Amino acid sequence: MDTESTDVVRRFFEAWSRHDVEAAASLMTEDFVNNSSQGRGRDSVREEGAYWFTAFPDAEVAVEDLITQGDKVVARIHATATHRGEFLGTAPTGRAIQLDEIDIFRVEGGSIAESWSIPDVFGLLNQLGAFEHAGAA
Repeated sequence: MDTESTDVVRRFFEAWSRHDVEAAASLMTEDFVNNSSQGRGRDSVREEGAYWFTAFPDAEVAVEDLITQGDKVVARIHATATHRGEFLGTAPTGRAIQLDEIDIFRVEGGSIAESWSIPDVFGLLNQLGAFEHAGAA
């Protein structure tokens, strides 16, 4: 296992869980590409952090698995939080949520150069009650 690549991804999630968006952004290359949101550069990490931590100000992230192959690190994470701000059009509910996510990172020169994220957004929106009135006559 490439411990340098694994370590940088672990440090990213540690910073994210502390809501230290600057530390998280500093682990990215200057031309970092988020393939899931089309975000580019370190500022995109800062913007995503501001959005997430406004919606979920007490969010905590636990790394469940890290798997490394070549220049890629796959992470399986579990997050918990309380919905305190608008998220994808859903007003704050005060509900506790849990989110599972798979992320793939490409590490280059000790920094994260690219990422692909697969969060369980359907499950998250369901926990927020976004579908409670779907199909009601």
